[in-house]
Amino acid sequence: MKCLYLTVGVALIGAMGFAIDRQSRPVAQRPERPERPFTICALGRIEGATPEIELRTRLAGRIARVHVVEGQFVEKGDVLLELEDAELRQEAALAAAEVRLAEAQLQRRVNGARKQERDEAAALFHAQKARLERAELTWNRTQELRRTNAVSAQQADDQRTFAATVRAELEAARARLELIEAPARPDDILIDQAGIDAAKARLALAKVQLERARLVAPTSGRILEVVVEPGELTGPDAPEPAVVMVDTSRYRVRAFVDELDAPRIQLGMTVRITADGLPADAISGRVTQASPRMGRKQLWSDDPAERCDTKTREVWIDLDRGEDLVVGLRVDVAIDPTLVTPAPTGPRVPERLPDPDAPAGSLAAAEGRQAVAP
Repeated sequence: MKCLYLTVGVALIGAMGFAIDRQSRPVAQRPERPERPFTICALGRIEGATPEIELRTRLAGRIARVHVVEGQFVEKGDVLLELEDAELRQEAALAAAEVRLAEAQLQRRVNGARKQERDEAAALFHAQKARLERAELTWNRTQELRRTNAVSAQQADDQRTFAATVRAELEAARARLELIEAPARPDDILIDQAGIDAAKARLALAKVQLERARLVAPTSGRILEVVVEPGELTGPDAPEPAVVMVDTSRYRVRAFVDELDAPRIQLGMTVRITADGLPADAISGRVTQASPRMGRKQLWSDDPAERCDTKTREVWIDLDRGEDLVVGLRVDVAIDPTLVTPAPTGPRVPERLPDPDAPAGSLAAAEGRQAVAP
């Protein structure tokens, strides 16, 4: 019994000691998570109204002339370079001659035969008619002489067949005269008109090929790079574009927001743009588009501790002013999520240049960064 009391006492003493020790310890408090900064910082680069446009010629050939230099401003439709086109010019000239030939043939059919041809056919007809009259008179006399056996049967047969031959020749002359004097048939006119249409189509194709020997600016903007020189070979499959340009009608910033801040991006957020090469005062702007998905990081700072395997969200920013900006300049972007202006109605997408020969609505190749001459 004493052992039982002793065991219970020891247990009570141990429980009281544990409770006293527990109460004497300070309560551990979980540290509060620091509030996320309001400003969203990201890296970006200056772009034009479109991304860089890589231009290649539609035809393969040797470059004859280059009309632009780097940094030059061009208008839409300006010729940037030309290929050697002597053969194409001859093909266009040949097609034009075929058009004139087909039109002349139609005009000749509508006008009919010349007056001299009509007169000749009429004279031949009257000559054959006179021959027939003479042959018939001779045949009539031969028949009378045959009754009295004044001529042989052979002579009578020869005169009869001769008169029949002259009569057939007269009918042929009559038919030729009627054919020359008859107006053109509608089906013949349709055939000649179809020949004209075919010749004009060949001429249009030749002109299209000749036009493709020139590389023209698809939009107004600045030439960023001229890769080729006169005498070089180029074409649509060239490894490098012939000319690189950008539409500088307005400037934008393409920013790359880290995945931690990506969900916070909203259209209309106010943005401040700064860079070492820009003036001291920051350029303001507004978020006008945000990519609906994350992508691989495309822009890095000079910080050696920066992670390179993160995902980013592309954000497009329209600038309030953009004079004297350099395309491709890396800038620092500070997005203020507390200042949101009304977003434009409807989704906005980065501008792309249409391909003149492609179906309606198609974009330039290589995600809008590559285009070809019309």
